Amino acid sequence: MPLIRGIVFNIGYVISVILFGTFSIIVLPLLSFEKRYYLASSWVYFLEWWLKVACGIHHRVIDLDNLPKEPCVIVSNHQSTWETFFLQRYFAPQATVLKKELMWIPFFSWVIRFMKPIVIDRSQKTNALKQILAQGEERLKEGLWVLIFPEGTRVAIGEKQPHFAGGSMLAIRNSVPIVPLVHNAGQVWPAHRISKYPGTVTVKFGKAIETKDRKPKDLTQEIQEWMDVEKDKLS
Repeated sequence: MPLIRGIVFNIGYVISVILFGTFSIIVLPLLSFEKRYYLASSWVYFLEWWLKVACGIHHRVIDLDNLPKEPCVIVSNHQSTWETFFLQRYFAPQATVLKKELMWIPFFSWVIRFMKPIVIDRSQKTNALKQILAQGEERLKEGLWVLIFPEGTRVAIGEKQPHFAGGSMLAIRNSVPIVPLVHNAGQVWPAHRISKYPGTVTVKFGKAIETKDRKPKDLTQEIQEWMDVEKDKLS
C-alpha cells in the first residue's frame, strides 16, 4: 500500500506541476511580486489536499507563536521533500535556499523562478556561502523571510549531519533573529523513495534567538544541539 499511495500521489503531483507551470509562464509575469508569490504558493494548498486524499498524510504545528512578527532567518532540518513545499504555509513571502539542479526541472522551475529563491551551487562551497550572504541580504531588505536547510542535504531519521554556518552568518550580518524548527516528515515521506505512509507530520518552532554579538560557529552549534534533541523527541 505505501508504494501504491506514492504512485497515486505522484501521478496527481506531476499533472498539477505541468498544468500550473504552463499557467505560470503565461500569467505570473504580468503580476507584481506579491501577487505572483501568493498565486504561485496557492499550489501548495492543492498539494496539501491531495496528500491527505492520496496518502492520508496530515500535519500539525507546535509553538508557532515563537515566530517574530518581522521577517528573519529560519533554519530547518531536511528529511524529505515535504518541508520544501509546506513550510511556506507559516511564514511568507519567503526565499528558500535551493540547489541549482532544481532549476533544471521543466514546469516546476518555471513556478519557482517567480518566487525569488536563493539558488546555490553546492559543489562550490565558498561561492555558495557568498551567494547565501549576498542574496539573503537582498531578500531580507525586500521583506522576505529566508529559509535555509543547514544540513545541506536530506538526512534520514536517526542520522546526524554537521550544520554549515550560512544561516547564522546571514542573521548576524543583518542583525535579525534566527529561528530553528524541526519536523519528522521523513517518517511519512522518506527521502528518495516513492512510498508514502499515512500519519501526521509534526513541525515544532524553537524560540527566536537574538544574534547581536554572537559568533557564527557558536550560534550554529547551539542551534544544532537544540535541533538534534528535538528531532529525537519527534521521532
